[in-house]
Amino acid sequence: MTITSHDRTPYEIERAAALLMGFLDAAGDGCHVLIIAASANGDGLSITVPFHNDGDTTDLDPDDALEAMEILTLAAMVGGGAVLRTNLADHTTEARGWKLVEFYAKPLSAAQIFNAYCTDAATGELIPPEWGVEYVAAPRLTV
Repeated sequence: MTITSHDRTPYEIERAAALLMGFLDAAGDGCHVLIIAASANGDGLSITVPFHNDGDTTDLDPDDALEAMEILTLAAMVGGGAVLRTNLADHTTEARGWKLVEFYAKPLSAAQIFNAYCTDAATGELIPPEWGVEYVAAPRLTV
């Protein structure tokens, strides 16, 4: 299934843009990676968007932003999620996540994001956490 700008309503475009801006704003200053994933009928689609925030300035590739909005639209319609990874000065990473439902981002707790990262999706078995990653509760987005 391909979604183009012709397939989206103005509401969907506005909500996807608002969600993307909400993720960028929630990140705060520093170097970050936003991973957005959508899944339907056993198929998955995802994008990894690196960006850097410094005060009111966000350094983000415009093509990545447009593609992120496409995946956000799909995830909001069929189900998906977003993970924000922040690289910290001490060479560790914070990971937080949201469940995407109907153009809203439901924050996940630290335990929920830990379980998502530490459970094999195919088998349901536990896998060890990544070294140097702290799983933290996601904030509510301001959109």
